[in-house]
Amino acid sequence: MGNEKQTKENDLSQLGNVDQIREILFGSQSREMKEKFEQLEASIKAMHEEMRKKMEQTQNDFNIRIDNELETLSRKMKNILTQQQDEFSDVRDSALKQEKRLQNAMDIMEEELNAKREQLQKQQLENNTALRNEMDTLKDEVLQTLNNKIAEMNGVKLSRDDAAEILMEAAMAMKGTQIKEQLSLTQKNDQ
Repeated sequence: MGNEKQTKENDLSQLGNVDQIREILFGSQSREMKEKFEQLEASIKAMHEEMRKKMEQTQNDFNIRIDNELETLSRKMKNILTQQQDEFSDVRDSALKQEKRLQNAMDIMEEELNAKREQLQKQQLENNTALRNEMDTLKDEVLQTLNNKIAEMNGVKLSRDDAAEILMEAAMAMKGTQIKEQLSLTQKNDQ
Protein backbone atom coordinates (compact mmCIF):
# COMPACT_ATOMS: atom_id res chain seq x y z
CA MET A 1 0.00 0.00 0.00
CA GLY A 2 2.85 2.22 0.60
CA ASN A 3 3.68 1.92 -3.01
CA GLU A 4 0.28 2.96 -4.08
CA LYS A 5 0.44 6.04 -1.93
CA GLN A 6 3.64 7.07 -3.44
CA THR A 7 2.30 6.47 -6.96
CA LYS A 8 -0.66 8.65 -6.18
CA GLU A 9 1.53 11.41 -4.87
CA ASN A 10 3.65 11.19 -7.95
CA ASP A 11 0.55 11.36 -10.10
CA LEU A 12 -0.69 14.39 -8.17
CA SER A 13 2.61 16.14 -8.43
CA GLN A 14 2.66 15.40 -12.12
CA LEU A 15 -0.88 16.83 -12.39
CA GLY A 16 0.28 19.96 -10.65
CA ASN A 17 3.11 20.12 -13.11
CA VAL A 18 0.67 19.68 -15.99
CA ASP A 19 -1.44 22.54 -14.62
CA GLN A 20 1.67 24.67 -14.40
CA ILE A 21 2.66 23.75 -17.92
CA ARG A 22 -0.81 24.41 -19.16
CA GLU A 23 -0.77 27.77 -17.37
CA ILE A 24 2.50 28.62 -19.04
CA LEU A 25 1.33 27.54 -22.49
CA PHE A 26 -2.31 28.60 -22.48
CA GLY A 27 -2.63 30.89 -19.44
CA SER A 28 -2.61 34.20 -21.25
CA GLN A 29 -4.97 32.89 -23.92
CA SER A 30 -7.21 31.39 -21.29
CA ARG A 31 -7.37 34.68 -19.40
CA GLU A 32 -8.01 36.57 -22.63
CA MET A 33 -10.76 34.09 -23.52
CA LYS A 34 -12.20 34.39 -20.04
CA GLU A 35 -12.18 38.21 -20.32
CA LYS A 36 -13.72 38.06 -23.78
CA PHE A 37 -16.44 35.68 -22.51
CA GLU A 38 -17.12 37.97 -19.58
CA GLN A 39 -17.25 40.98 -21.91
CA LEU A 40 -19.47 39.05 -24.32
CA GLU A 41 -21.71 37.94 -21.45
CA ALA A 42 -21.92 41.55 -20.16
CA SER A 43 -22.61 42.77 -23.70
CA ILE A 44 -25.37 40.14 -24.15
CA LYS A 45 -26.88 41.08 -20.78
CA ALA A 46 -26.80 44.76 -21.75
CA MET A 47 -28.35 44.00 -25.15
CA HIS A 48 -30.94 41.80 -23.48
CA GLU A 49 -31.78 44.58 -21.00
CA GLU A 50 -31.90 47.15 -23.79
CA MET A 51 -34.16 44.85 -25.88
CA ARG A 52 -36.41 44.27 -22.87
CA LYS A 53 -36.67 48.04 -22.29
CA LYS A 54 -37.36 48.67 -26.01
CA MET A 55 -40.01 45.91 -26.00
CA GLU A 56 -41.65 47.41 -22.93
CA GLN A 57 -41.53 50.89 -24.47
CA THR A 58 -42.91 49.58 -27.77
CA GLN A 59 -45.65 47.69 -25.89
CA ASN A 60 -46.50 50.84 -23.91
CA ASP A 61 -46.53 52.96 -27.08
CA PHE A 62 -48.69 50.37 -28.81
CA ASN A 63 -51.10 50.23 -25.85
CA ILE A 64 -51.31 54.05 -25.81
CA ARG A 65 -52.01 54.12 -29.55
CA ILE A 66 -54.68 51.43 -29.20
CA ASP A 67 -56.27 53.30 -26.28
CA ASN A 68 -56.23 56.54 -28.30
CA GLU A 69 -57.72 54.82 -31.35
CA LEU A 70 -60.38 53.12 -29.22
CA GLU A 71 -61.24 56.44 -27.59
CA THR A 72 -61.45 58.11 -31.02
CA LEU A 73 -63.65 55.29 -32.35
CA SER A 74 -65.80 55.48 -29.24
CA ARG A 75 -66.30 59.23 -29.74
CA LYS A 76 -67.10 58.71 -33.43
CA MET A 77 -69.62 55.99 -32.56
CA LYS A 78 -71.22 58.23 -29.94
CA ASN A 79 -71.42 61.05 -32.49
CA ILE A 80 -72.93 58.73 -35.09
CA LEU A 81 -75.43 57.36 -32.55
CA THR A 82 -76.37 60.87 -31.46
CA GLN A 83 -76.73 61.94 -35.09
CA GLN A 84 -78.86 58.88 -35.89
CA GLN A 85 -81.05 59.52 -32.85
CA ASP A 86 -81.47 63.15 -33.93
CA GLU A 87 -82.32 62.07 -37.48
CA PHE A 88 -84.74 59.44 -36.17
CA SER A 89 -86.34 62.06 -33.96
CA ASP A 90 -86.62 64.42 -36.94
CA VAL A 91 -88.17 61.66 -39.07
CA ARG A 92 -90.60 60.77 -36.28
CA ASP A 93 -91.55 64.45 -35.84
CA SER A 94 -91.95 64.81 -39.59
CA ALA A 95 -94.13 61.69 -39.71
CA LEU A 96 -96.30 63.02 -36.87
CA LYS A 97 -96.68 66.38 -38.66
CA GLN A 98 -97.53 64.59 -41.90
CA GLU A 99 -100.06 62.43 -40.07
CA LYS A 100 -101.68 65.54 -38.54
CA ARG A 101 -101.82 67.22 -41.97
CA LEU A 102 -103.40 64.13 -43.49
CA GLN A 103 -105.89 63.88 -40.62
CA ASN A 104 -106.79 67.56 -41.04
CA ALA A 105 -107.18 67.10 -44.80
CA MET A 106 -109.36 64.01 -44.23
CA ASP A 107 -111.49 65.92 -41.69
CA ILE A 108 -111.96 68.78 -44.16
CA MET A 109 -112.83 66.34 -46.96
CA GLU A 110 -115.29 64.55 -44.68
CA GLU A 111 -116.94 67.86 -43.79
CA GLU A 112 -117.13 68.79 -47.48
CA LEU A 113 -118.58 65.37 -48.35
CA ASN A 114 -121.15 65.66 -45.58
CA ALA A 115 -122.11 69.16 -46.78
CA LYS A 116 -122.38 67.90 -50.39
CA ARG A 117 -124.42 64.88 -49.27
CA GLU A 118 -126.78 67.11 -47.29
CA GLN A 119 -127.06 69.48 -50.26
CA LEU A 120 -127.77 66.55 -52.63
CA GLN A 121 -130.35 65.12 -50.22
CA LYS A 122 -132.02 68.53 -50.00
CA GLN A 123 -132.01 68.86 -53.81
CA GLN A 124 -133.36 65.33 -54.16
CA LEU A 125 -136.12 66.10 -51.68
CA GLU A 126 -136.94 69.33 -53.55
CA ASN A 127 -136.89 67.45 -56.88
CA ASN A 128 -139.13 64.72 -55.45
CA THR A 129 -141.55 67.35 -54.15
CA ALA A 130 -141.50 69.19 -57.49
CA LEU A 131 -142.08 65.91 -59.39
CA ARG A 132 -144.96 64.97 -57.09
CA ASN A 133 -146.51 68.38 -57.58
CA GLU A 134 -146.05 68.08 -61.34
CA MET A 135 -147.50 64.56 -61.33
CA ASP A 136 -150.44 65.75 -59.24
CA THR A 137 -150.99 68.59 -61.71
CA LEU A 138 -150.77 66.20 -64.67
CA LYS A 139 -153.10 63.78 -62.91
CA ASP A 140 -155.56 66.60 -62.30
CA GLU A 141 -155.26 67.67 -65.95
CA VAL A 142 -155.77 64.08 -67.16
CA LEU A 143 -158.75 63.64 -64.88
CA GLN A 144 -160.15 66.98 -66.02
CA THR A 145 -159.59 65.98 -69.65
CA LEU A 146 -161.23 62.60 -69.02
CA ASN A 147 -164.13 64.24 -67.24
CA ASN A 148 -164.53 66.69 -70.11
CA LYS A 149 -164.40 63.88 -72.65
CA ILE A 150 -166.83 61.83 -70.59
CA ALA A 151 -169.14 64.82 -70.37
CA GLU A 152 -168.89 65.22 -74.13
CA MET A 153 -169.46 61.51 -74.57
CA ASN A 154 -172.56 61.43 -72.48
CA GLY A 155 -174.49 62.95 -75.30
CA VAL A 156 -172.61 61.21 -78.06
CA LYS A 157 -172.06 57.58 -78.72
CA LEU A 158 -168.44 56.68 -79.29
CA SER A 159 -167.06 53.90 -81.30
CA ARG A 160 -164.42 51.70 -79.91
CA ASP A 161 -161.78 53.27 -82.14
CA ASP A 162 -162.64 56.75 -80.88
CA ALA A 163 -162.54 55.60 -77.23
CA ALA A 164 -159.18 53.93 -77.84
CA GLU A 165 -157.89 57.10 -79.48
CA ILE A 166 -159.04 59.24 -76.56
CA LEU A 167 -157.42 56.92 -74.01
CA MET A 168 -154.25 56.80 -76.07
CA GLU A 169 -154.13 60.62 -76.18
CA ALA A 170 -154.56 60.74 -72.41
CA ALA A 171 -151.75 58.20 -71.90
CA MET A 172 -149.49 60.12 -74.27
CA ALA A 173 -150.29 63.38 -72.53
CA MET A 174 -149.19 61.78 -69.27
CA LYS A 175 -146.06 60.59 -70.96
CA GLY A 176 -145.46 64.03 -72.44
CA THR A 177 -145.79 63.27 -76.15
CA GLN A 178 -148.53 63.83 -78.64
CA ILE A 179 -150.32 60.91 -80.20
CA LYS A 180 -149.91 62.31 -83.68
CA GLU A 181 -146.09 62.40 -83.27
CA GLN A 182 -146.10 58.83 -81.94
CA LEU A 183 -148.27 57.57 -84.82
CA SER A 184 -146.09 59.26 -87.42
CA LEU A 185 -143.00 57.66 -85.83
CA THR A 186 -144.71 54.28 -85.83
CA GLN A 187 -145.72 54.63 -89.48
CA LYS A 188 -142.19 55.63 -90.49
CA ASN A 189 -140.79 52.57 -88.71
CA ASP A 190 -143.30 50.31 -90.46
CA GLN A 191 -142.30 51.58 -93.90
